[in-house]
Amino acid sequence: MTTSLTRRCQAAVIGLSCLAAITGCATNRPTASDAVRTPAASATYYYTGGDILTMVGDAPRYAEALLVKDGRIAAVGALAQVQQAAGPAATRIDLAGSTLMPGFIDAHGHLVYATHTMLDADLAGVKDIPELLARIKAHAAEVPEGDRIVGMGYRAEQLAEKRHPTAAELDTVSATRPIGVSDGSGHHGVMNTALIREMKFSADTPDPEGGFFSRQPGSRELSGHAAESAWMGVLATRAPLTVAQTRKGVGRAVALWTQHGITTASEMGLGLSGDDIPIAQTIVDEQLLPIDLVMFAKASSADRIIDAAYQIQKGRNAPNTDTGSAMLAARPDLDKRYINRVRLAGIKFWLDGSIDTMFMSRPFTTNPPGVTTADYRGLRVDPQEQLVAFLDKYWKSNRQIAAHAIGDEANEQFLLALEDVIRRQGMSDGRPVFQHAQFLRPDQIARIKAVNGTPSFTAGGLFPMGDYIASLVPDRIDWVGAAGSVQRQGVNWTVNTDWPAGVSPSLLYAAWNVVNRTTRSGKPFAPQERVSAYDAMRSLTINGAYQYKEEKTKGTLEVGKLADLVVLDRNPVKVDPMAIKDIQVVQTLKEGVLVYNRKPDARAAATSVVPADQIDRHHVHDHAGVPERPLTAEQKQVLARLLRASE
Repeated sequence: MTTSLTRRCQAAVIGLSCLAAITGCATNRPTASDAVRTPAASATYYYTGGDILTMVGDAPRYAEALLVKDGRIAAVGALAQVQQAAGPAATRIDLAGSTLMPGFIDAHGHLVYATHTMLDADLAGVKDIPELLARIKAHAAEVPEGDRIVGMGYRAEQLAEKRHPTAAELDTVSATRPIGVSDGSGHHGVMNTALIREMKFSADTPDPEGGFFSRQPGSRELSGHAAESAWMGVLATRAPLTVAQTRKGVGRAVALWTQHGITTASEMGLGLSGDDIPIAQTIVDEQLLPIDLVMFAKASSADRIIDAAYQIQKGRNAPNTDTGSAMLAARPDLDKRYINRVRLAGIKFWLDGSIDTMFMSRPFTTNPPGVTTADYRGLRVDPQEQLVAFLDKYWKSNRQIAAHAIGDEANEQFLLALEDVIRRQGMSDGRPVFQHAQFLRPDQIARIKAVNGTPSFTAGGLFPMGDYIASLVPDRIDWVGAAGSVQRQGVNWTVNTDWPAGVSPSLLYAAWNVVNRTTRSGKPFAPQERVSAYDAMRSLTINGAYQYKEEKTKGTLEVGKLADLVVLDRNPVKVDPMAIKDIQVVQTLKEGVLVYNRKPDARAAATSVVPADQIDRHHVHDHAGVPERPLTAEQKQVLARLLRASE
């Protein structure tokens, strides 16, 4: 039995077109070993002819064949057994030596936030300020008159000038149109004169708490550069995206995520941008996603979001009879927590900021550049009492709590709050998530296991940032991204991209880092914390499913689970460990439907992965200073539907 790719696209997802605008699937017919044949969306088909890595168990297990039927895995095992279950009408798909695995699960990313950045000028990898200005100028030609011109991705210390650009330099692109450019971390940015004027900033504008404005030499006049909360205040004033812009930004983000084999994405901070709620609403109402999206609300927004949703829900005698009823139709996985592939899973706190501001129990050995404070230990962001209050309220609910915690003291504060609520309320299936968890002391790992927590390592920073981290705290590098210790103690752990704030959108690149643990200088970085390639693959499949409480339907190739699949050109468990980052995603399938198909012999898009030598030491956004905006009634309704589905 054979089916055309066009028919497959037409049947792919109710309410969606063939996704050509998002994935290019209508034109990318796979051939030979570069890409396997493409099944019809509703067809019964089975894979054979390559490594089928099931990810079941603590050691690699393979199957000869795998059967997909109606979006689920219907059989997996010996070829004869699978052929018998498939029947004569099923399509046989030859992997042609490729490797089939469960689809990847990004344990921490920002797909909603990326909807903005995918529309901005791409400044990643610029070598000097003239190149930055040229890219901004080229992008400006595409920006409607009256709209702010925005770019993101430059690295000040990687520029030939070793500094941020100035307002005067941005004025050479335009002195009348407002221009704002963020560095790759989002912690720093630069305004031109028009944007400074629009913000009503002047020499008399004081530095805000937790941030500062750079001044021109010998005066109080602004140079254009702003840092931390000062820059966050600028970002918060950006005009909301239109629906058309949202569609385009989401489409580009989905194309990038699926290109890297991700079938479950995340937004770890709904509320980072002022218009995140309308973006989420458009995604839900227009069914824009071909993959799943798990969202955690920014803690400072969470009460407002959840309380508003409850008020909507409270007044309804039959909540499933409202306009959200069609969205609550059973998915193939019978997981009604999702509405049109989106679910609100929990709440996220920020307990510190970046590597330069991480909250440490002991002072830095060497202060970060520009920090003159004696005995500097970094910064605390969200208040402890707020964390305790949310744990009190939601510990026994289905709402998960995650915390951005880089320094060991930030992780300590999360542990203390968790241990306290367990003493008072008892254990629950809360599965708290320690996001980033860059510095974990040995004593903290056992305590994370005791609270059934998951450390989620933003591992992509080990190679480019390892040498810099070692210069700040050389006596504590054994604590950094301690995946090996976590693995040995039987703690569930994951890796994540943190994209677009992270180093790369590729989970395979993150896995390469935890397997090899080398730095830009070529030195091994706490090599005792290396893990096997197989354990690294578990961290982005079954471990990710467990983190999100979805291990019953995702993460392994087992009968009854969703046919969330990724086809790779090589087996990451069998290649030389140093080659893991070079493995290419051939196809990505969500519930048996093709959502990404690599063109024959195509490599990943050059702009999608920041080259290692262009990576800034800052890799984590700190959005604690973003002002809140009131929700409209329409926004409250979509959140109520999401909340109801996630219970």
